[in-house]
Amino acid sequence: MELLTEWKAWRVGSPPHALDADRPLLSTGRSAIAIKLRLSWREAYSADDFAAPGDTSLHLGLLPQPFIGDLRRARIFLLLLNPGLGPDDYYGENEVPEFRNALLANLGQDFAGNPYPFLFLDPKYSWHGGFDWWHTKLARVIDQLAKSMSTSFATARRRLASEIASIELLPYHSASFRDADHWLKKLPSVALARKFVAQVVMERVRSGEAIVIVTRKAREWNLPLEDGVVVYSAGEARAAHLTPTSRGGKAILDFLLLG
Repeated sequence: MELLTEWKAWRVGSPPHALDADRPLLSTGRSAIAIKLRLSWREAYSADDFAAPGDTSLHLGLLPQPFIGDLRRARIFLLLLNPGLGPDDYYGENEVPEFRNALLANLGQDFAGNPYPFLFLDPKYSWHGGFDWWHTKLARVIDQLAKSMSTSFATARRRLASEIASIELLPYHSASFRDADHWLKKLPSVALARKFVAQVVMERVRSGEAIVIVTRKAREWNLPLEDGVVVYSAGEARAAHLTPTSRGGKAILDFLLLG
């Protein structure tokens, strides 16, 4: 559980917002050039390159997102590359205290009384791009789950939000990703994510308690092909579909309805 204890112990200080062990590597060589620090919503939207295409920088003025969801209780784990970037990330973190607090609670794995541990399925954050991305991916799975359970769409969505968690290989936001200075090999935060999946998640998978769906960077996650592990091919990863007819979406429905 080192992944959880390290991020629970992490405290927000002055940017760059990064795990302490990552900071030396993120501030040297080409890496330092590939970092952007926007310290407020106004500074973000006033920047000359705000929302411009082709931005591969890591935006370390934003909170890291190494995972979303209750990693202790989730039974469906979705593995990705790194959190994306949209204007609403800066707006939400700087102008919506409830949203920022939800992100911090997620880092500390504090979900007391929260019916949506996977916060990007929580309708009150439907204004955010994270909700739009995840809800679009999962809406048809939720709909099929609702029909199979003879319940409402909202009830099925709430159930799925308590069952799934996503883990990012790299915890820092970027619009698109370029592995400057070989971050995926060097950063301690990346090693923590790999170790958690290899030692904790895969133990649950082998006991039949969980499944894993690798939607991005399958080679970097380097998981064995065995029961309970769905690894997307390069072609599947480009769209990372999670519809009922995709391998990932079908695995989710089969696990929840037949397992």
